[in-house]
Amino acid sequence: MSDRLTQQTVAFADALTFDALPDAVVEAAKQCLVDGVGVAIAGLETDVARNVRAYIDATQEQGSCRLFGDTAATAPATQAALYLGTLGNALDWDDVQRPEGDARPFGLLMHGTSPLLATVIAMTDVVQKETGQAVSGEAFLTAFTAGWEVSGKLALTVTPDHYFKGFHTSGTLGTFGCAIAAGKLLGLNAEKMAWSIGHAASMAAGVQASMGTMTKPMHVGWCAARGIEAALLARAGVDGPTEALDGPRGYLTKTSSGAKVDRAEGRFGNPFILESPGVSAKPYPCGAVTHAGMDALARIMAENQLVADDIKHIDVRAGAKMWGVISYPFAETSFEAKYCFPFLLSAIALRRAAGRAEFRDAFIKSDACIAFQKKVEIKVDDTLGANDDDIIATRLDLELQDGQTLTVDGQADYPGGPAMPLDDNAVNAKFSDATAALLRPERALKVNSMLRTFETQADAGALLDAVGKITVPSL
Repeated sequence: MSDRLTQQTVAFADALTFDALPDAVVEAAKQCLVDGVGVAIAGLETDVARNVRAYIDATQEQGSCRLFGDTAATAPATQAALYLGTLGNALDWDDVQRPEGDARPFGLLMHGTSPLLATVIAMTDVVQKETGQAVSGEAFLTAFTAGWEVSGKLALTVTPDHYFKGFHTSGTLGTFGCAIAAGKLLGLNAEKMAWSIGHAASMAAGVQASMGTMTKPMHVGWCAARGIEAALLARAGVDGPTEALDGPRGYLTKTSSGAKVDRAEGRFGNPFILESPGVSAKPYPCGAVTHAGMDALARIMAENQLVADDIKHIDVRAGAKMWGVISYPFAETSFEAKYCFPFLLSAIALRRAAGRAEFRDAFIKSDACIAFQKKVEIKVDDTLGANDDDIIATRLDLELQDGQTLTVDGQADYPGGPAMPLDDNAVNAKFSDATAALLRPERALKVNSMLRTFETQADAGALLDAVGKITVPSL
């Protein structure tokens, strides 16, 4: 292998043991599991969840992997992983990698937990079926952390134009981490692990044209499915390129203008991504680059004791790169709402919240929401977001009914942002909110407690049993 990054990736994953994980990394991984399982449970309520499940049922394929939320049903590993990964990102509420210096703008990195959670959960059933031996909580966390480390470090290497040219990072670079996590649990040797990376390089995909549609959360599901497929193909002896990352024709080289390999080279596990710079659990189920602006409206309304009816008009200003991502000027569906600033500000103004309830038709199609969206005007401001790391820069100009004007800027230190990630208590509260409609409080507490002590589990597959059968009511 002449691709040095592939060599280092393989060597890191092959050598990693649970005992080598710092305590802080283990705790961070378990917090990721709490957040990831919570938003996946909430994702069961979405139309995309119902439709992907209908697709799986229609194929009528038997498999060894139980489906999340319905352990009586089984499917092949790739379908089970596709389903759970899609659930995890269905609400766009799953965690986001924090930036490191100027490596990537926040919000343009990746959702790391959801694809890896789907991969490792599916693989626990594969391993159990094949070997008769349960995957332990320690092995689960080791594979999960290895995958996070690889996909997270690779996300730091690509230049921002990977995203601005239209790639969706969670759907592209996440595939590599999933291949590593699956290969780790399969016990692939170094050669076959390298092949799996090669396969992943030809499978990794996802374009931003999908944002606002059901395809977008399936990017995360496909990461998990293709990562498993890449590892299984390599195990079967199907060879692959060993210069698939930073080689002259490799993925990083060709999908961004000058990948900065030094941001990963020699740095796997030094420090671990989960420890530094860490992960942010998202406070709102929508595009992360909008959160500073949403928080700004909440702040100025609280400071001035405003209600929605006090506001006559809002100009929301951001650089052109923001509007390349948050592209819907008006929202009519829950998926459009996640990429529509007028809707997101409507939720904050009318409800003082943007959670599960606000991203449903009852609110989106309400007269009040429709009317308030029409008060919000998108403006391109070239003084904002001029640098790649300023994409979240947002300014709101409010015109009030009484003739006053107020201006407020989005700040980086909003709760849940890169400068102020949610702590354990806040993540627990988010888990309770995410699961409230589908789990009784005592059952939710049991699942949360299991995840918080997951390294002690003799059988990681017990997580699916703890979540159990979830019946989703019609909305």
